[in-house]
Amino acid sequence: MATGAVLLWAGLIAAGEPVETQFVQVAPQERPSVEWRRSPRARRAVVLVQGLMPHPFSKENVERPALRDWQKPGSVLVKRLAADADVYAFGYGQSVTVDEIAGHDALWGGLLRLRKMGYRDVVVVGYSAGGVIARRLVEDYPDAGVTKVVQVCAPNAGSGWARLNAVRKNQKPFLQSLTKEERRRELRSRLDVSIPDDVEFVCVVGTRGLAGDGVVSLRSQWTPDLQAQGIPAVTVPTDHLSMVRSPAGADTIAELVRTPQPRWSQAKVAAARKGILGD
Repeated sequence: MATGAVLLWAGLIAAGEPVETQFVQVAPQERPSVEWRRSPRARRAVVLVQGLMPHPFSKENVERPALRDWQKPGSVLVKRLAADADVYAFGYGQSVTVDEIAGHDALWGGLLRLRKMGYRDVVVVGYSAGGVIARRLVEDYPDAGVTKVVQVCAPNAGSGWARLNAVRKNQKPFLQSLTKEERRRELRSRLDVSIPDDVEFVCVVGTRGLAGDGVVSLRSQWTPDLQAQGIPAVTVPTDHLSMVRSPAGADTIAELVRTPQPRWSQAKVAAARKGILGD
């Protein structure tokens, strides 16, 4: 994507291998990390965190932190967000687990840097696996400066698609960390961990399929532990791949970024659970 984009290295992390990342500004102008600039009137920075990109053919592509089409300048989502915010995009090699990516110093360090640049709000939009990363990030790094997370079609309780075998061997740890078994194990092991009260958090739930968005189920996108914390959920009748690429998905995400997302009462959660999950 970006000519001259700076590739950040975190050194050795838990897997024992370096993970390459890319953290660039994509609006109002495309800039590498060393040239980030806050627009004079911008009070908000929005960071787009990508999800899974299966690589069945190339081991090298697994390790490259290429940005996705919806993260790039000119995409419908970037255009919607850039109307009243500076927009940044984070990409990463997918050879380790999502939980390890959430702890990558290029991510939380970059977010902290944005806050120090003078933005009042630092909003993370995490799509698919990126939503799991965004959640783990604010839970484990509450001082990173994030003020809001918009979690989009995130497999909080995993997805059956994560059992896909048609990927290179070095991408399997990433995929394995998104299985139902692994995500539910993580949720059980973190029952005492919650989303900080001062971080707004909202789930965007895709409802195009019978029980979800065609990739992630409704119950995985908005899990009981999130419901217990009063985390709001907003539905969009579109499929998983179209959510961040369609005008309807982009409009919804941009509106949630702009507007306050306070915690819901348990009465409101119960009413939404009936409408969304049929409970």
